[in-house]
Amino acid sequence: MRKRNLVFFDRDKEHIAEAIRILRTNLYFTESKDRKVVLITSSIPKEGKSTIAANYALSVAISGEKVILVDCDIRRPRVVDSFGIKANYGLEEVLRGKKNLEDVILHNVERNLDLLPATSYGENVTELFLGKKIVEILDKLKDEYNLIVLDTPPLTVATDAALLSTYADGVVYVVGYDMVFKKELLSGKKLLEKAGANIYGVVVNKVDINGYAMGNYGHYSSNYKYYDEYKKR
Repeated sequence: MRKRNLVFFDRDKEHIAEAIRILRTNLYFTESKDRKVVLITSSIPKEGKSTIAANYALSVAISGEKVILVDCDIRRPRVVDSFGIKANYGLEEVLRGKKNLEDVILHNVERNLDLLPATSYGENVTELFLGKKIVEILDKLKDEYNLIVLDTPPLTVATDAALLSTYADGVVYVVGYDMVFKKELLSGKKLLEKAGANIYGVVVNKVDINGYAMGNYGHYSSNYKYYDEYKKR
């Protein structure tokens, strides 16, 4: 499998890599040393939040910090795809007590970067994040890593991101340009605020460098089918 959407390995995407470096720098000045958990989410599917999560985690690892990227999108896991690898077990097995944490972590997928993958689990997914198990997992990871990046489901298709935001030090909200309506953004923001999330800021993704679209919501409409894929799981 080839590496997908990792901009630091593609010379043609150097402008995107520089944007990720700017994100890394901004978050560096936002966080303190004892604030280790950054959650990344979006409003709807396909806004690119998994790509942002993977590249942000990689950028911090490149800087010399020890990082783990955790795929919390158990309904539609994407993290391993970004790195062109496969996983036999995932976070869901750890949460259910079927596997030990160390047996599931994929070590050194890149220098200083480990992955805690997900392998898709469809029943009572949100309930897996309730209780003490996820807290125990994060506490163990905090002892081992300088940064923990949580890639979570979109806010309008599952409550997982809002729930997990209570365990995170801050949230990065990814917004696909010209993909969502204002009401979806406000709804997602309201969910996070209700959960008491600390919203670091917004990343506007998928901007056409050849020019801005004017009032075209075609991308948004084409993604309705992905709601059903989430809900069926």
